[in-house]
Amino acid sequence: MSQKYRQRGYRESEREEERRPKPAPQLTPEERAQQRALRHAVSREANEVVRCHNCGRGVHGFGTITPETACPNCSAPLHCCRSCRHFDTSARWECRAEIPERIGDKNRANSCAAYEARLVLDATGKRTSAPAASGDPKSAFENLFKR
Repeated sequence: MSQKYRQRGYRESEREEERRPKPAPQLTPEERAQQRALRHAVSREANEVVRCHNCGRGVHGFGTITPETACPNCSAPLHCCRSCRHFDTSARWECRAEIPERIGDKNRANSCAAYEARLVLDATGKRTSAPAASGDPKSAFENLFKR
């Protein structure tokens, strides 16, 4: 039952009992193996991509980005301040690099010499077969919660 009064000293011994962590249930080695198998049932691949500032899609195989390079999905320019690694709204002229003058529109293509593409790690997951004892992933998942 939750207490109405949470001041210091008011039934503090009861609140300390509530805060103590409860011991984790002891699992058999077979159950631990099943949990591990389900945890690793998704294999992940990670690739560095340039993420479009307009639509958010990752552009794979971007190569060299020139002022004419555009996003294949929404046709927004990729060589702009918002896609740059140095872009920072709290910095002077919204750029952490030393630039001679302010660039007005951060969404338009420019020919800034300090431009470096901001690379993002894009992790995609693909289902693999779980190495369960019975071979059926659904039954392996249901076996986790049986006692």
